[in-house]
Amino acid sequence: MRPVLFTLGGVPVLSYAVFVSVGFIAAYAIRRREVERLGYGRTPGHRFVAIGALMGAMVGSKLGMVLFAADMQALWEAALNMDFTGKTVIGGIGGAYIGVEICKRIVGVTYSTGDAFAVSVPVAQAFGRIGCFLHGCCPGAHSEGPFAIGGRLPQQLYESAADFALAGVLWATRKQQRPAGQLFRYYLAGYAAIRFVLEFIRDDGGPKWLLTPVQWVCAATVLAIAVYTRTRTLTVPGSTEPPPEHP
Repeated sequence: MRPVLFTLGGVPVLSYAVFVSVGFIAAYAIRRREVERLGYGRTPGHRFVAIGALMGAMVGSKLGMVLFAADMQALWEAALNMDFTGKTVIGGIGGAYIGVEICKRIVGVTYSTGDAFAVSVPVAQAFGRIGCFLHGCCPGAHSEGPFAIGGRLPQQLYESAADFALAGVLWATRKQQRPAGQLFRYYLAGYAAIRFVLEFIRDDGGPKWLLTPVQWVCAATVLAIAVYTRTRTLTVPGSTEPPPEHP
């Protein structure tokens, strides 16, 4: 592990901060390109949607720790000490979604805006997981096998590779005709499937009820998206066309 990537003028530069920053920059560039392609920028107020997503993700990533934390006492002590390094991706995604929907209502955006985030979000997550690996957080299960690093499975790197692969598939298929918002739902289902599998080799030490809380959330997400997609395909004529309000 290498929590300090390098020092600059005697100041340590944390690897986690560097890779998270790179992820944000890459996600911003990709999303901006997708906003232009989809024509969202022509709608007044759309520029505030990303702000709603960011604020919601920040809040959700912290509140999600309440559900997924193994040691609530340690979490409470960290909050009292103003230690805000701990986050959960699942909570961040949920918070971002809520933040976007609230922001859209405020600024009057009535169409689905998720497709602009579909590729950018897994790219940001992929870089972030590299930062997690170097920082030593979100550890994998103990292992002495050939794929272990430092006595643990590098599940952070597995997720990073899977996130990059998911982003690649979504990027390659993003121009296919489909209902507005469907590309983002594919991202949600894809990431939920990735996380469901990787939970088996994580070492969070959290509570388990046959499956971990995260796995229950992921399974419910995949099922809900599958049902929604199937229902829409069967009941909405011409469902491959963008909705009328889509710019």
